[in-house]
Amino acid sequence: MYKNDVKYMSVALDEALKAFPEVYPNPKVGAVIVHDDKIISCGHTQDFGGKHAEVMAIENMPSTLKGCTLYVTLEPCTHKGKTDACIDLITPNIFKRVVIANLDPNPIAKGGVKKLIKDGIIVETGICSKNAKKINRRFFTFFEKKRPYIILKIASTLNGVIAEKDGNSEWITCQESRTSGHKARSCCDAIMVGRKTIEFDNPSLTSHGLGKNPRIIIIDPKNKLDHKANVFKSDPIVFSDILNSKKPIENVSIILKKLYDLSIQSLYVEGGGQTISYFIDANLYDELQIYYSPKMIGEGKPLYNGMKKLKDNLNLTLNKIEQFDNDIKVTYLKGY
Repeated sequence: MYKNDVKYMSVALDEALKAFPEVYPNPKVGAVIVHDDKIISCGHTQDFGGKHAEVMAIENMPSTLKGCTLYVTLEPCTHKGKTDACIDLITPNIFKRVVIANLDPNPIAKGGVKKLIKDGIIVETGICSKNAKKINRRFFTFFEKKRPYIILKIASTLNGVIAEKDGNSEWITCQESRTSGHKARSCCDAIMVGRKTIEFDNPSLTSHGLGKNPRIIIIDPKNKLDHKANVFKSDPIVFSDILNSKKPIENVSIILKKLYDLSIQSLYVEGGGQTISYFIDANLYDELQIYYSPKMIGEGKPLYNGMKKLKDNLNLTLNKIEQFDNDIKVTYLKGY
């Protein structure tokens, strides 16, 4: 590793953050080209189907330069899909070194490092790896853990209650908080709720016009739902017959395996409390988003009613605190 590798990779990470959500299902990637210890070109992934970061950076550089170093946050792809393989543009007549934050976990696209080495280019990997992974948590979770990236979303009173005793929860949070939640839905492939949420609230589970609508996933172990509910207007995926009614916590893994097979990369779990509790007890989630409203309910349904005890470490790191009117949204990341 050269002394300025971290410095230039940090610039590449900043480039990656410029990519819009529309790059999905591709990851957000940044690239920086350096010559004689000076940055001469940068690029980041364009919308899905558009140019990749390496292509953008190479097209923006002077074509006469030799002996350059390319810094890229993800291994250059070898796969030809909607665009040509990036690796074909990284040639030894232009590049002496390529510095990579992370290898590509996608089996279809990986293999770029081997080709670079074969072509006589010096390759360094693992520079700023952890920070690069954070930018594409959903992408890496899907390919490395063979399941969707899971966000647990909860709307709660200050004393940890998500609904009154009879199930009424309209409305715990303010309109701004609900709009924030609708936007979050649009950034996920699928949204999941349990049967009781459908019965009590009869929600649409759409993005309310704030983006694409997620695929609706419903847990209904005993197949009790009335198919006249709003969610059945959009052909939801309903889990019932394949579930284990005696050990509900095992259902989480069954469901996630099926969603992985369906190429669902991100899952937004909105509840209810029992469904959220199953995911927490199964230790299968990546992000926890709690919207706290300045309200109190004396008797009601708790946001969690599982098996965890005080001694159990949830391994959560505070990531962000946001304010919506008088509500507070707290976001925790798991495992960082």
